[in-house]
Amino acid sequence: MTPLQPRELRQFADVLRLRTGAKLTIRFVEPGDVEPLGAYFEAMSVRTHYNRFLGATRELPRSEFERMLHTGEGRHFAVVTEAGTGDAKTIVGEARYALDPETNEVEFGISVADDWHGQGAGSALLTNLECRAAALGAARIFGDALNTNKDMLGLARKRGYRLGHPPGDWTLVRFTKDLAGAEDVPCIKSSKIVEKYASTW
Repeated sequence: MTPLQPRELRQFADVLRLRTGAKLTIRFVEPGDVEPLGAYFEAMSVRTHYNRFLGATRELPRSEFERMLHTGEGRHFAVVTEAGTGDAKTIVGEARYALDPETNEVEFGISVADDWHGQGAGSALLTNLECRAAALGAARIFGDALNTNKDMLGLARKRGYRLGHPPGDWTLVRFTKDLAGAEDVPCIKSSKIVEKYASTW
């Protein structure tokens, strides 16, 4: 699949309202996001960074940014969550997800800025990812978290995920959700991405 271009990416933004009344915009990553994303990751607390990257180094390799910028390539996608409007927009969350056409599953990883924990931003982002996964035709969605990441595991339980372990690694918890027939996965306009690009996959 050819990487999506910035003018095409902007069609698939979603605006969500949190239980606090705050509005967040979820959109695909664009080339201009390199510096804001760098600032976002640098501002993470040690604990949040550790949980997001499963204990990986504090420094995020340049290659990771490159992968995020090539959204749509190889069925890999990256989105950011923004708060505010105009020049006051700030990245307060991010996620990456990928479709495996052989298993018909989407794997994902997410993070939310420390200041936004406990406000429903993580739940909103995860719900949106479920919609995007369903729009790609995935039957299931799953992610991995450290077994000490109580916040993510609690969120997964609330969203109806089954908890287990990935093969051969008991330090991680794998949470999986069947999308077919899931009544808590709303339909969003990001489903248009399938209609336009499915023929190129």
